[in-house]
Amino acid sequence: MEYPKVSFIIPARNEEKYIKDCIESLLSLDYPQDKVEIIFAEGNSNDRTREIIEEYAKKHKNIKVYDNPSGNTAIGRNICIENSTGDMLMNFSAHSIASKNLLKVLALKLKEQPENVAGVGCSNISPKKQNFVGRVAGATFLGFMAGSGIFMQNAVFKEEKYVEHMAFTLYRKEIFQKIGMFDPEFWCGQDAEFDIRVKKAGYKILYTPETVVYHFKRDTVKGLFKQLYRYGIARAKMIRKHPDTIKIFHLFPSLFVLGSLFFFILTIIKIFPLWLFLSLVLLYIALCLISTARVTKDIFVIITSVFFYLLIKISYGLGFIRGIITGKWHIFGKE
Repeated sequence: MEYPKVSFIIPARNEEKYIKDCIESLLSLDYPQDKVEIIFAEGNSNDRTREIIEEYAKKHKNIKVYDNPSGNTAIGRNICIENSTGDMLMNFSAHSIASKNLLKVLALKLKEQPENVAGVGCSNISPKKQNFVGRVAGATFLGFMAGSGIFMQNAVFKEEKYVEHMAFTLYRKEIFQKIGMFDPEFWCGQDAEFDIRVKKAGYKILYTPETVVYHFKRDTVKGLFKQLYRYGIARAKMIRKHPDTIKIFHLFPSLFVLGSLFFFILTIIKIFPLWLFLSLVLLYIALCLISTARVTKDIFVIITSVFFYLLIKISYGLGFIRGIITGKWHIFGKE
């Protein structure tokens, strides 16, 4: 059997906690290693990320590392693409672990697809060894109160189907030559914006449930808030660039923030009945508990998820509002 050569494109900055597990998983793939190229664009980390990657690169000729002084994730991905030699490009994350069959499924499946299929992607789920914050975040992302509608990249399906976006997608390399590279205006969300252009160019992205990537979620509340705030800005910037892609569920978090504030004020000035406001709060809590209980049976995760759903909506909603109004990123600085 002829295996296509695959290049992993991986921007990395301050990934010391995860980078070893990431690299080890890629070196352990059930796929010929001479057909695997692992390319990092390192973004001026202030931990041991660069040192660890270079240690592996000395031992494995298929690992390469390039400088990304901007720290911009989209620029990092583009640096990897420009230096790749593979026939296919795997969009990957430095805080992720690949299943052993990842390329055997994605590469061989993409090889057999018609030319109008630009890539084949899979779900990402949380690994079991995350801390409590990461576990709760992973569960809430899968719940209907915050999941696949807003964050398509976290969707899990039971069957193969065409999708609008998957964060972990293996692309044909020529797709980037035809429709362009990742847009540097998108510090995050550049893969989702790229998939919009893929679809507009007449191509499709196929989802398969036959493999998975284990993706570490943010392990602090502050980190999660900052990430989701930027996600909100990114979605707003996508809508500004591609107005025809707006969907009602993109507005839900912002409407939740504004609506909650509106009804709270009306309740304080006694225009809106207190009992009705409290009833809405209890309904929201009940829906959150049901949403997470469908994902996990961990009672502590289920209870804590109520706060995390609120965090998701507030952070994403505020980011979306900021993005629509200004389109600027850097209230929190660089990644």
